Amino acid sequence: MDFFQAQESARSRSRTLVLLFAAAVIAIIATIYAVVHVAFGPGLAGTIDWGLLLLVALGTTLLVLAGSTFRTLQLRQGGARVAEMLGGRRVRPDTTDEGERRLVNVVEEMAIASGTPVPAIFVLDREQGINAFAAGYTLDDAAIAVTHGTVAHLNRDELQGVIAHEFSHVLNGDMRLNIRLIGLLFGILLLAVVGRSVLYGGAHGGRGRRDGGGGQVALLGLALIVVGYIGVVFGRLIQAAVSRQREYLADAAAVQFTRNPDGLAGALKKIGGAGSRLTNPHAQEASHLFFATGLRGSVIGLLSTHPPLTERIQRIDPSFDGQFPKLQPADEASLMAGMGGTLAGGRTAGLTDDSFAVQRDQPKLTSVERSASGAALMASIGAPRPEHVAYASRLLQSLPDRVREAAHDPDGAGALLLALLLHDDGPAATAQRKAIQDYGGGELRSRVDELSRAIAPLGYSARLPLLDLLLPALRGGELSPDQARGLHVTAKTMIAADGRMDVFELALLHVLGRQLGAGEPDRQVSDASAVHSFPPLRPQIETVLSALAWSGTDPEREGAAASAFAAGIASLPSLGPGLALHAPISATIEEVDEALGRLRVATPPIRRRFLEACVRTVAHDGLVDVEEGELLRAVAEALDCPVPPLVGISAR
Repeated sequence: MDFFQAQESARSRSRTLVLLFAAAVIAIIATIYAVVHVAFGPGLAGTIDWGLLLLVALGTTLLVLAGSTFRTLQLRQGGARVAEMLGGRRVRPDTTDEGERRLVNVVEEMAIASGTPVPAIFVLDREQGINAFAAGYTLDDAAIAVTHGTVAHLNRDELQGVIAHEFSHVLNGDMRLNIRLIGLLFGILLLAVVGRSVLYGGAHGGRGRRDGGGGQVALLGLALIVVGYIGVVFGRLIQAAVSRQREYLADAAAVQFTRNPDGLAGALKKIGGAGSRLTNPHAQEASHLFFATGLRGSVIGLLSTHPPLTERIQRIDPSFDGQFPKLQPADEASLMAGMGGTLAGGRTAGLTDDSFAVQRDQPKLTSVERSASGAALMASIGAPRPEHVAYASRLLQSLPDRVREAAHDPDGAGALLLALLLHDDGPAATAQRKAIQDYGGGELRSRVDELSRAIAPLGYSARLPLLDLLLPALRGGELSPDQARGLHVTAKTMIAADGRMDVFELALLHVLGRQLGAGEPDRQVSDASAVHSFPPLRPQIETVLSALAWSGTDPEREGAAASAFAAGIASLPSLGPGLALHAPISATIEEVDEALGRLRVATPPIRRRFLEACVRTVAHDGLVDVEEGELLRAVAEALDCPVPPLVGISAR
C-alpha cells in the first residue's frame, strides 16, 4: 500500500470508527434504559416506556458527547498534549543525557530519512516498562514518546527498530485516527466516573429516607458503573478493531525501513522479559497508541489491543522459540551496540567525517531517467528505504559542530533558518542582511553569516533536512509569540528581497509558518470540509503550477515556462479549459502561501494527482537535477506528503 492509499485507508477507518462508536453508544443506552426501567419504571414485561427511553437516550448521548468533546479539545494541541497527559517530559534537542541524546539522534535520523519535520520527543520518566508511541493530528504537531524503560534497556539497533515502527504510524495516517479515538473513548469511559459519583451520593444522601429513594439512586449509580465497564469492553473492542492489524503492518514497515529485523525483534523479546505495562491512569484510553500493550493481558483475545507478542516476533524471526530472555541491566557498550551508535557530540559510530560527500558536476538525467526518477519520486512518498536512513546518518554526521549546536538551540535555530535563506552576495544579500539587522541586531547578523559559510559545503540538498532538523528548537515553547512572528516576517522579507518567485523558499516559508503558529492551523479539518475535487482548486493549482513553471527559468524565455505549465495542466484534464500561465512575479508570497494551504486540505487522491502534475511541470524538458528534485520535495512537504531524500539524483 503506498502513502496515498494508506492515507485514504485511514480516512475510511475513521468513518468505521464513528459507526462502531455509534453502535457502542446505542448498546449502552439500551442497557441503561433496561436498568432504569426496572428500578424506577412500572416493571411491566414486554412494554416500552418511550418517554423514559427518549430521556435515557438524550441524557446518555449528551454525556458521552460532552466527554468526547472535552477530551478532544484537551488534545487540540496534538501529539505533545497526548504525551503530557501520559506523563511525558519533553526532551530538549540539546540534552546532555547520554540515553536521551541517543534517542534524539535516532529520531532525527528517521525524520530526515522519511522527509518529515523532526517530531517533538518525550520520555515518560515514571514508566519502567518498555514502550513507545506516536501521536498527533499532522506532521506539524507529531510527537514521539518512549518510556524510561525503553531508554534504559534498548541498544541503538533495538531503539531504531521501535522508532521506525512509530514512524510507520506517522506516515500511514494512523496518528490522526488514534487521537480521535482517545476523544471518543473518553466519552464512553466517563459513564463509569458518573456512576461512582451517583453511587456515592445515593449511599450517603439516602440515609434516613423512608421511601428508599436513596437505595434506588445507589442502584442506578451501581448500574452506571457496570455500564461504564461495559463501555470499557466496547472501547477495547474498538481499539482492537482499529489497531491490531496496523501493528503487524508497522512491524513490517519498520523492518523494510531499517533492513535490520534483529533490532525490532530484539526490542520485542526484551519486552517479553521486562514487560510493557504503563501505570499512568490515562493508559486505558490511549492503549491503542502504544508500541506494545500497555495494560494487563486480556483473557479474551478479542479485547487485546495488540497482537500476541510471540506472533509478532515470529513474523520477524521465524526461529524464535518463544523463550524470552531475562533482562539484565544494560551497560553503555551494549546500548551503543550496532552500526551507528550515538557517540560524544551526537556523532555516529561506524561512520567517519569523510564518509559523506555531496556529489557535484555530474550530468543531468536523460529523459528516460527523468521518467523513472519522476515515478520513483512519487512512489517514494511515505516509503523510506534503508539507503535513506544511511543518507540521513551520513548527513547528520557531516554537520559541523556549530551547525548542529545551532539547530538544537532556539536562538541558534532561528539564525540557522535565516542562513538557509541568505544569498551569497549582490543587492539581494545586502537587503537580506538589513532585514536580519532590523530583527536581531549586529550579533545575529554575524551569526547568520557564520552559519551560512558553514552550511555552504553541504550543498543545496541539505537545505530541507536542515529545516526539518531545526524546527523542534523553534516550536518547543522557547520563542515568545512576538519572537515567532518576528522571525516569520524576517524570513518573508528575505525571500522577497530578490524579487524572484523561488518556490522552494515559499514552500519552506509555508512549513515554517505552520510550525510557528504564524500560519492558519488546519489540523482539525474534518473529512466533510476537505476538498474532494479539482474544480474548487483551479485558482490555487494555476498559481502553484505557474510558479513552478517559472522556477529556474529565465524570465525572458516565456515559451519554456509556457511549455512546462502546459505539461502540468495536461495531466489534470478534469480542470477544463481556461487556465493560463501567470506572469513571473504576478503572484504574491501570501497568494502562494494560501494556495499551498488550500491544496494541503485536499483528499489524498487529489493531492496525489496534483503532485504528479507538479512533477510533469518541473520535468517537462526531460531533465531533473538536485535543485528541481529538492523543489518538488519542498512542495510535497508543504502538502503533508513527505518525500525521502532523493538518493541517487546527482547535482548540477
